[in-house]
Amino acid sequence: MTKHLLAGVAAVALISGVAFAQVYPPAPPPPPPGTLVIPAPPPPPIPSTSTTTTTVAPSPDEDHREVTIHKETDKKGKTVIEKDTHQEGIAGSSETHTKTETDRDGGTTTTRETTTKPR
Repeated sequence: MTKHLLAGVAAVALISGVAFAQVYPPAPPPPPPGTLVIPAPPPPPIPSTSTTTTTVAPSPDEDHREVTIHKETDKKGKTVIEKDTHQEGIAGSSETHTKTETDRDGGTTTTRETTTKPR
């Protein structure tokens, strides 16, 4: 009885092994000699943006400050961060605009412009 059971299990295993065999398509033929093969360029990055605004409530001496940060990735993969700061107080007000651009290769350019208005 054990021999028949063992033979039955072996037969089922062989049949299922054939059923699960995978067929792979043939490899594409190699290019003719002397042909230059250039790989496709990588897909462009997906542009994305985000904006964050932080407002600091007035303190006892009536100072007020607001910071807005806008981060964006353009079509060329360059990251652009713009930071605008507006501050008001007893002595007057000031506005600062900072722009930082970072290339995909890591090069960074930062520009800053500040405007001050005394009271």
